[in-house]
Formats: sequence, C-alpha cells, structure tokens
Amino acid sequence: MSLFSRGRRSVLAGIALVPALALAACGGSGSSSAEAGGTTDIKVVLGWYANSESGGYYAAQDEGLYADHNVDVTIQQGGPNVAGTTIVASGKAEMGIGDAASVALAQEQGIPIVTVAAIYQDNPVGVLVHSDSGMDSFDDMENHTWMVQTGNTGAEYMQKEKGLTFKTQAYQGSIANFLDDKSLVQQGWPTNEQYQALKAGVETKFFSYASAGYNPYNDVIFTSKSYLEKNPQAVKDFLAASMQGWSDYMGDVDVATSTNEQLMKVNPEQTSDALWYAWDKQRDFIATGDGEQQIGAMSSERWSTLVDQLTKLGVLTKEIDPADLFDNSYLPTVPAPSTLPDAPADSY
Repeated sequence: MSLFSRGRRSVLAGIALVPALALAACGGSGSSSAEAGGTTDIKVVLGWYANSESGGYYAAQDEGLYADHNVDVTIQQGGPNVAGTTIVASGKAEMGIGDAASVALAQEQGIPIVTVAAIYQDNPVGVLVHSDSGMDSFDDMENHTWMVQTGNTGAEYMQKEKGLTFKTQAYQGSIANFLDDKSLVQQGWPTNEQYQALKAGVETKFFSYASAGYNPYNDVIFTSKSYLEKNPQAVKDFLAASMQGWSDYMGDVDVATSTNEQLMKVNPEQTSDALWYAWDKQRDFIATGDGEQQIGAMSSERWSTLVDQLTKLGVLTKEIDPADLFDNSYLPTVPAPSTLPDAPADSY
C-alpha cells in the first residue's frame, strides 16, 4: 500500500486486546522535568503516516515551539499495524493521535487513556461517487456496492440508523476498482482519495458521514490517565505548542511551505501537490464550529452523542461515561486563523 493512501484501518481493528491490569501498571513516566526547570521528553505516535494531517505537529517542531515550551518531542509515524492506544497506555509513547471511537472502545476494554484535544471538529470520513453516476445523495447509493473497510462505523451507521441497504466489499487502500466502475461507492477522505481520483481524471462528489448525523471527532490527541495525572504541566506545554503549530500551519503559507518540505523528508512517498491539496481542503474540517475559537475544542454533548451512537451500533456493549473519555482543561485557547490563505499558485 502506498504511504499516500489514506486507507485507515477500522475502529475495531485499531485496538489490540491487552489485559487492563498490565496496561494500568505501565502507564506514566513520573514527574515532569519541565516543572523542575528542565525539558520533558514526549513521544507522539501518529494515527497514520506523516502527511498534512499531522502538519501541525511538524510545524510546531520546525518552528521550535516545543523547545520554547520545554518539551522535546519525537514524532513516530503510525500505519495500518500501529495500535496507538495500546502503545500510549503501555508507556511506550506519551501521546497518541487517533479517532474518538477508538478511545471509547479502548476504555471499554479497560485501556486507561483519555482525550485532551480534537483537531478535526467535523469528521472528514465519508464516501465518493462518480460525478456522472446519477447519485446525488446517500439515498441514491442504496442497492449499490460500497467499498469500505471492515468494521467501518460510518457505513454501519448508514445501514442501521438510516436504513440504507447495500452490499460491501473490503477497501484495502486502492481506489482502482472505483475508478473503473461508476456504479461503486468508495470510502474516502476529501483530502486524499478524492485527489487521487482527480489526478486519474475522474471527477467525484464527496458525501461525509457527518452530514448524515454521524460526526465523531477525528484526529484526537490522547494520553494515558496515569501520565496526565503525573505530568499535567508537560501535557499543557505540549498542547500549547501543538495548537499554535496548527494555527501557524493553517494560516501561514511560509510555515506550511517549510513544514511540507519536512513532511516529504520524513515520508518520501508524499508529493508536494498531494500535501498542498490536503493542506487546503482539511482546514474546513478543523477551523469550524468550536474550533474557530479554540483549536482542539471538545464538548460533553459531542462525546455523549458518540457514546449513544456506538452503543446503538453494537460497537460498545458496556456502559461508558462520556465524561471519562475526555478532559479539555489542559487545552489552551488558540483560535483558528481569522483568514485562511490560498495555496500557492500551481501547488496542486
């Protein structure tokens, strides 16, 4: 699979079954050295390979913002076989990036993690159809074949909550079949698969699951409860630098240019045009709603809705208190840029 491909593993596949007692014994790295005037080492495991989706963290690193806040951050790339929730809970990384549903499922399994920020206020996961397919709404996609990952909660929501009937085929990262068959419905992101189709000469329309009522936070930042309890200042410092990095990456073309160059060094399979396209399109999902005034913002209402939806879908089978899934008290008030500049001419 290409490192450009955004074929994210399903929520169910992203959590390893690890005994809760073993994980609880491992979390946390002791007191924050930053509180004593030193520097705190923090490893962050991404939810996927390095790309524009992780640009804010690389911007903060490139600008020296982490150093300014007395944290020495190492960014570890994720991938299809990287379970960030268990890595963080075991103490092998202090911070992880993932999706909100994975945090809820992890807690149900006894994995002691908590969300401290949510970058994507609107979830960018959805489906694509050919522009000339005649499908202009989710209802039009009924009785078609959907290319989705096994355990995709968005597709399950459309079947169980919206009552749509359709067959599914496993999506494993390639949209080749979709490009050749306009009757297919393709799982994707408007920052990735839609651009792949455009590059292949296929015009598409994107429909987000969020527009149909299933809108869990995405690209959330989580840590272990033990680490948060023992290192509150380190978490504050990391978030302060990261949220400023996201603001700069979204609103300053010079910062974005330097960061994208760094991303191509970290992940050589990235291309400049793909990075700029994703940079441009993803900002609509970040700088919106509560994220306009506070990047990374979260609300109890959104978490409660997610728990209710996952319970109805049968993803969660135990009672979960939404308040246990997040803590936004460490998040700084860094607003999104008041204006979002255009991408450089001919960048994609």
